[in-house]
Amino acid sequence: MKAIFCKQRGAAAEALEQLETESPSPGAGALRVKIAASGVNPSDVKLRSGAQGPMVAERVIVHNDGAGVIDAVGEGVNPARIGERVWLYNVNRSVDGLSQGVTGTAAEYVCVPEALAAPLPDGTGFETGACLGVPAMTAHRAVMCAGPVAGKTVLVTGGAGAVGHSAIEIAKAMGARVIATVSSQAKAEIARQAGADEVINYKTEDLEARLIDEAGPDGIDHVAEVDLAAHMDLYPKVLAFDATVGAYASTSNVTPSVPFYPLAFRNIRLQPVFVYSMSDAAKQAAIDDINRLLSQGKLNPRIDRIFDLSDAVAAHQAVENGGLVGNAILKI
Repeated sequence: MKAIFCKQRGAAAEALEQLETESPSPGAGALRVKIAASGVNPSDVKLRSGAQGPMVAERVIVHNDGAGVIDAVGEGVNPARIGERVWLYNVNRSVDGLSQGVTGTAAEYVCVPEALAAPLPDGTGFETGACLGVPAMTAHRAVMCAGPVAGKTVLVTGGAGAVGHSAIEIAKAMGARVIATVSSQAKAEIARQAGADEVINYKTEDLEARLIDEAGPDGIDHVAEVDLAAHMDLYPKVLAFDATVGAYASTSNVTPSVPFYPLAFRNIRLQPVFVYSMSDAAKQAAIDDINRLLSQGKLNPRIDRIFDLSDAVAAHQAVENGGLVGNAILKI
């Protein structure tokens, strides 16, 4: 089978290589998926670059997310699952989500533990299925980590990104009023199309003043946060008492300082979100809600570009350069 291997840490052109390798066979408790699409996420790019640690093997098949059809099962897995359309998550990670794995979805076939293959709803394309593991599950956790959001005001920062776009759709589907921040007019339109009630361009508008104006005297109830450090000082000014923050990144400063007492005075709670090490209960809740919303047509992850498997280097470069607005997919 064809697969994209990472053979060293560093730039995509030097680190990635397409090779022929033997198709895997599923062991006990595992199944094999014929991959149709593989998601290219920022975490995949960072891992390849060396930002998340050294190589764990001489070469590793890349990517965590994908979608395809089960074509073989191992001992203990119901043979009735053969032929089932599925989407995959956490493939290139250990069971605890903290360690790197040696196999991934950038291949014609992949074997995974049965639990990592979620049913793909009828009518949902494989390319969309490859957007669910990291972006949609992260979005779900960032929105829902503190409980139901029905009737609440939810702020989604970076509302045009792969995670932010899904976070808007999920929050709206769950009954929230959504305020989104973006950095351009084009991204503002994307956020509006996703369902945001109010959109703020933080590059051209006074973010603090607009948030206070849009949230009203009661403040914002919850934040799905793409850059914790960038907005930390705003929280005591714009969030409600007992507000919550689900933060999945802190891009501008990976070691943000915390204004403890201003946050404490309003009982504001911060919840870091790392999709790979979410609890089994949180993963299952995300899978259930994501599949329900897909079936209802309320979740439509935005795909910016689809690349051929042989163009994996270009796909990594596109994600790394930050020029995409939405997901990047390898079609296999």
